[in-house]
Amino acid sequence: MISRGIATTAKGMQAMLDFEDVTAHNLANVTTDGFKRSHITFQDIMESNVQSKNAQGRYKDVGTLSIGSRADRTYIDFSQAGLAESGNKLDVAFQGDGFFKVRLRDVPDNVQYDEKHYYYQRTGKFALDDDNYLINREGDYIMDTQNRRIRITRDPDTEDITEMNRTDLTQDLIISENGQIELNSGDFRSTLQKIQICDFLDKTKISTIGQGKYLPIYGQDAGLYTKQDGTYSLQQGMNEMSNSSTIVEMINSINVSRGYESLSNILKSQSESIQQLINVGNISR
Repeated sequence: MISRGIATTAKGMQAMLDFEDVTAHNLANVTTDGFKRSHITFQDIMESNVQSKNAQGRYKDVGTLSIGSRADRTYIDFSQAGLAESGNKLDVAFQGDGFFKVRLRDVPDNVQYDEKHYYYQRTGKFALDDDNYLINREGDYIMDTQNRRIRITRDPDTEDITEMNRTDLTQDLIISENGQIELNSGDFRSTLQKIQICDFLDKTKISTIGQGKYLPIYGQDAGLYTKQDGTYSLQQGMNEMSNSSTIVEMINSINVSRGYESLSNILKSQSESIQQLINVGNISR
C-alpha cells in the first residue's frame, strides 16, 4: 500500500509539472497579438473496483480506487480577446469566430494545391509583397473566396506595378466587415477580391503548429467550413490582443506550486515510513 501511495503521489507531481508548463506558456504570451491560451485536462490512471469481504466470505463493491492522475490532453481556448487600434489599414481583426485561410508561399505555381498547402490563422497583421499580393508576417498568401491569392492594385489582372497601378493604402484601401476589399480614391472606385473566412465545427480537434497557425489534428475531422456573411465581423485597422490574462495565469501558477509542495511533503512522509519499516525489519532479524 505504501509503494502504491508513492506511485500515486509521483504521478500527481508529474501532472502538476505538465500544468505548470501550459501555464508558463500562457503567461509568456500575455502580450502576443492574437495568442490563444491553452487548457490542460487530466484523467485517472487504472481506476479499479475495491471490494470488501463479509463474515460469510462474500465480496461486495465498496467503490473505486485510482493510482493517480496524468495529463490527458491540451486544448486551445478560442474565446474572443480585446481589440486594439493599430493605425495600419492592412491590419484586420476578428470580432467573433473565424480564421483566415493561408497558402504556403514556397509551393510552385505548377503544383495542384490541396489542404496540405494551407493553414489557418486568427492574426490579421498583413502586408503587401513586391507584386502587391496580400501576405502575412511569414510571407504566406492570404486566400480569397475563390481560393486565389489576393492582389491589391487598381488593375489586379495586369502584372504592371508602375505608379499608375499602385494604390495609396493610407487613403484608398477599404476592407469591409465581411472581408470585401475595395479601393476608393474619390475619382476612382474599384471592388476587388473578398477575403475567405473559415471556421471549424469542433475546435477541440485543431491544434497549433506555432506562430498563431492552426491545422486539424491529423486523422481527425474538425468540420472545416466557409463562413457566410453576417456570421463574423472584420475590423480594419485593428489587432486582436492575447486572451491570456496575467492575473489568471499567476493564480494558476501559485496553485500549481502549492499542490506540488503538498505532494512533495506526502512523498517525503511516505519515504520516511518505508525507511522506518526497513529499520524495524533489520532489528527483528
